[in-house]
Amino acid sequence: MWCVMLDRLARDEAPIDADAAFDAYFRRAEPLLRRALVAGFGSDLGRDAVAQALEYGWRNWARVSDLEDPTGYLYRVGDRWARRHRRRLSPPRFAAVATDMDPQFEPGLADALARLSRRQRQAVVLVHGFGLSHAETGDLLGVARSSVQNHVERGLAALRASIGDIT
Repeated sequence: MWCVMLDRLARDEAPIDADAAFDAYFRRAEPLLRRALVAGFGSDLGRDAVAQALEYGWRNWARVSDLEDPTGYLYRVGDRWARRHRRRLSPPRFAAVATDMDPQFEPGLADALARLSRRQRQAVVLVHGFGLSHAETGDLLGVARSSVQNHVERGLAALRASIGDIT
């Protein structure tokens, strides 16, 4: 983004407005952050964590936009916020799936996902639910691709043990 601004300045064009730059970033990053944080912390807490992370990003956009991976950084902001605010004894809550309307979903999937570790749940949902690659998931979560693969394999094994064959 900064390269574009410097290029425009070199050509005597008006620089990109910071609010417009953040708006464009928001449209690209919000769905990815929402998927990752909701997968990790459930619908309510995950969405609140996304809001907190993006609010932080907006307030600190001059610094955040200079980072090599602003989305990964804001994911970690939301992750830390959610960890501080989650209730210790309650598992993450996921939106109920109306199985009578959509038979492709296993009725016990939400409960089985809630029983996985946070990393396993995030890896399985991001890779199999949203179609991200292991590398993209690893970049977002700040872990190695091989760790994502391990989390996915272990998560799928636990889901199979809990609700049967899910592939």
